[in-house]
Amino acid sequence: MRVSRTTLVCCAWAALGPLASVVHAGDAPDYEALRVAPNAVTPTSIVDEMLRMAEVGAADFVVDLGSGDGRLVIAAVQRFGARGGFGVDISEGAVSYANAKAAEQGVADRVRFLRQDLFATDIRAATVVTMYLFPSAMARVRDKLQAELAPGTRVVSHDFPLPDWTPERVARFAAPEKNDSVGRADAVLYLYTVPPRRP
Repeated sequence: MRVSRTTLVCCAWAALGPLASVVHAGDAPDYEALRVAPNAVTPTSIVDEMLRMAEVGAADFVVDLGSGDGRLVIAAVQRFGARGGFGVDISEGAVSYANAKAAEQGVADRVRFLRQDLFATDIRAATVVTMYLFPSAMARVRDKLQAELAPGTRVVSHDFPLPDWTPERVARFAAPEKNDSVGRADAVLYLYTVPPRRP
């Protein structure tokens, strides 16, 4: 049943350009086994700092890995003028909420949220990628970014660096809202530019 539903969604989104390529038919994965992100909401102030750091603008298509309630991609389109974007998360509730929020904010024609494995997600359309993922996932994420993204694509990581990549900028911000969920009251942001592919 999940396979046919995914196939129907894929067909329904076929007219949405780069959004259509992120949904794949096939056996449904064990989403709980794929948990690679903190169960924490990124404060709105940090969302804005991430998008400012990436210099998001009208030419950008923003992909958020571990998108939670969708606030980052929605903000990218609504407040920073990005042309579109999508987020992926393993929480069905979060994805449903995020899609409803996008509709409520009037950006559902440019923003979608998908419940699926971020490692199985086609991110080649991105000009900016954002993430808040555990360190244990970062080496694999780095390899995915290197393999799929065009050189020069901007990447902003919240709290955890990508191994073996040198950030172009590192910035720390107060974030007292995070204290209850992750036990820290700040946020460290890392800005990267995807390097040229190795020959």
